[in-house]
Amino acid sequence: MTGWVILVDQPKDLPNADTPHKVITTSEYLARPRLFDMGRPKLVNLARSYAYQSKGYYASLLAEARGHRVVPTVETMLELREAKLYEHALPKLEDELNRCARRADFQPEGEFKLLVCFGITRDPRFESFARMLFDWFRCPALEVNVEAGTWLSIDRIRPRNITRLANGEALFLREALHQHTKREWRDPKARTVPKYDLAVLYDPNEKMAPSSPDSIKHMARIAERLSVDVEPVTRRQLAEVGEYDGLFIRETTSIDNHTYRFARRAWQEGMPVIDDPISMIRCTNKVFLMELLGQNQVATPPTVMLADVGDLEPGGDAADRDARRRRRSAESDGRARPAAGCKNSRRLVLARHPQSGYA
Repeated sequence: MTGWVILVDQPKDLPNADTPHKVITTSEYLARPRLFDMGRPKLVNLARSYAYQSKGYYASLLAEARGHRVVPTVETMLELREAKLYEHALPKLEDELNRCARRADFQPEGEFKLLVCFGITRDPRFESFARMLFDWFRCPALEVNVEAGTWLSIDRIRPRNITRLANGEALFLREALHQHTKREWRDPKARTVPKYDLAVLYDPNEKMAPSSPDSIKHMARIAERLSVDVEPVTRRQLAEVGEYDGLFIRETTSIDNHTYRFARRAWQEGMPVIDDPISMIRCTNKVFLMELLGQNQVATPPTVMLADVGDLEPGGDAADRDARRRRRSAESDGRARPAAGCKNSRRLVLARHPQSGYA
């Protein structure tokens, strides 16, 4: 037998009268290993559960052992168990989801769900997304929870129990099954394994971060095309840095917080890192930059370096007098005060010339 066979846990889950194909129970399939010795059937596993070591799980597992083609495979079942296992597919899926929404001018006000059966959705606006989802995860019925916003994001993907379909969903599943079994069997597209893993350090609570979460997601989508897997990490994951091939710091860097420790650890591991610790030491220090630019004759706005207010002695050139005037004016209206709790008043300051237009 080389035709389609539907596996169900109970005969009432999909009566034979509802489909032209042979319907048998998972128990029968498991108990009769030589049932299809004369052919290579194409199985659709509609078990109520795909949980590990359930009847549905073992039906797909033994189908592979018997050389039968089956949807879903054990790999798909396990991959859909938790978000961490299928997050690699989210950048492409979300990209297609948002493309469909823009094309239809669809702007949801809140979270919504999509039911996708055999690559077909009840909402025609998301047809191409449904096909892509089924190509990633060959599962008969999938429910996708989508979070609304300027960028639609996928919160969850899970298989649907066919006995819990309501409001016409069961009929939709049978129609989608009929459409699917009319086509030739197609194996899933081969997915390339990323060559590199890039950690991106970010702080989701930083208000003026160098890169927003949306920018990091966009970078992840582009990086995937180049066989690079982007993994956002936070300050609590310093011990995991050595597991990656590179580190990209997208927090405001400073040599006296965790960003420097991350950069230093990556550098010690021999990993490419931006910003590297040497650059952080130098580029966060404006005195160093002023000296370096001057030594290399790079044009800069006229600049003076002050150690404290005593460096502004009476007299001097017009620039010095103007600087004193500006300081007195600031003090008079309360805009210039010593930093609270400052123990050392001799703080190094760079002040640009007022003629250059820089404060």
